[in-house]
Amino acid sequence: MAEATADEIVPLVFKPHRILPKTDTRTPFQRNLAVCLILLSAGLERLAFYSLVGNLTFFLDSAIIKWQFPHTIIAPLIFLGTSYISALVFSWISDGKLGRAKTIIIGFIIYNIGYIFMILFANEHTHQNWCPKPNNNTDTETPDFIHELCIQYILPTLIFTAIGVGAVQANMAVFGAEQVREQKSKIRYFDIYYAAVNTGGLIAFGAIAYIQINKGYFIGYLIPGILLILSFILFIIGYKYYIHIKPYDSVITKFIPVIINAFQSWRNYRRNHRGISDNSESHAEETIVETEEHNGRFSGRIINDIKSLRPIIVVFLLLIPYWLLYVQVETTFIVQGAHMKLPNYFTKMPVVWLSLGNQLIIIVTIFLLNAFVYKRLQASGRSFPINTRIIIGLISAALAMCMAGTIEIVRQNVCKTHNFTQIIGDRQYLAANMSVFYQFPQYVGIGLSEVFTSVASLEFAYLAAPQSAQSLIMSLRFCSAGISSLFGSGIVGLLSIT
Repeated sequence: MAEATADEIVPLVFKPHRILPKTDTRTPFQRNLAVCLILLSAGLERLAFYSLVGNLTFFLDSAIIKWQFPHTIIAPLIFLGTSYISALVFSWISDGKLGRAKTIIIGFIIYNIGYIFMILFANEHTHQNWCPKPNNNTDTETPDFIHELCIQYILPTLIFTAIGVGAVQANMAVFGAEQVREQKSKIRYFDIYYAAVNTGGLIAFGAIAYIQINKGYFIGYLIPGILLILSFILFIIGYKYYIHIKPYDSVITKFIPVIINAFQSWRNYRRNHRGISDNSESHAEETIVETEEHNGRFSGRIINDIKSLRPIIVVFLLLIPYWLLYVQVETTFIVQGAHMKLPNYFTKMPVVWLSLGNQLIIIVTIFLLNAFVYKRLQASGRSFPINTRIIIGLISAALAMCMAGTIEIVRQNVCKTHNFTQIIGDRQYLAANMSVFYQFPQYVGIGLSEVFTSVASLEFAYLAAPQSAQSLIMSLRFCSAGISSLFGSGIVGLLSIT
């Protein structure tokens, strides 16, 4: 019997190398309505997210919870890390199993349940019933992290809520981009999406933070909790107007089998050609495509999709140091500000108000770039490369952290000789006689870095990803931030011991 050729063992079932595009039969009004509802939903969801995480350090340090430093920083970092890393799991679910819309709905349900429990924890009567303070408790004792008051309820609730956050944020931006059919409009969509997200953050760090510090955390969590439910409702309203791309064979499902098979093919090639001079590195590159296509186990599209992951993963691994700097905005920057002098004319000012400069810089800079810079570049046939924007953002973040470190050194020296006690919310803090507005430049620097590095990485995650892995690649972006958050919590814990 004659030996079968490569063509004869290829499956007869046709598998396209690219996922066929979904036909858009919607009217212009329905298209615009779908995008607007997603943007509104994303903005309100981010408002709820930043309302929770923005003052979480102060909430855990409040008279109701009364955790100790550095545990008040470690918990928010665990929350952020979990929310980002869980996005990886839900990206696989959305790409290969349920689709984006259903995954977002599941995420919203988990998110809302967790948020309701956080609202109940912020209620003093409910908290005392669930977590009564021990009779032998003294302020001089510093418990371990796992022995903090009510941690057996608060930490699992934060992690549970973070899982819902991960499901939503891994898919919302990609799902919105799928509603925009023109490629040029997709790039503009990401800028508008980021502006909507930061508008939600602006309200959270502004009005909601003021309510939390001066009116109480129960009201301060109840309002964004209601808005989170509204965000969910708005997303559901637009369900019938959305383009729903059916889940496909996700890259993450095929990734390990393809890599194993490619390694086996490469090893067999080396064994069969031992002693023959060849470029084994170039063959390793070819093996992952050619051998798999010829034996028919995987389609060429799957192989090419997996190959495309290599530079994407490298980029996001290199961004881990940037995210490690970025998460300081919601943690150590706030703690640093609490130990600096608030203005005499506004003693009720929340420390997180300084991060409003970060949000304003993002919104204004995005508007200016879209209104002037990008239009001029597009008119002249040029573009602002993604790698250039990422580098500019990295430099800006590095300068911001240098400023923050310098200010902290000066603050500690001033605090040794000129210090006083100030009240923020219901707690007292030993502060240096040094204005909190010295922090403003570091917030501006982080804001500029977000405009360039963060937005560019968002565009890169979508544009560089194959369609079967768009949520996966978006979640890798969040996952790199999550690794940074967990790594940061470890550093804080280690430094507190040493």
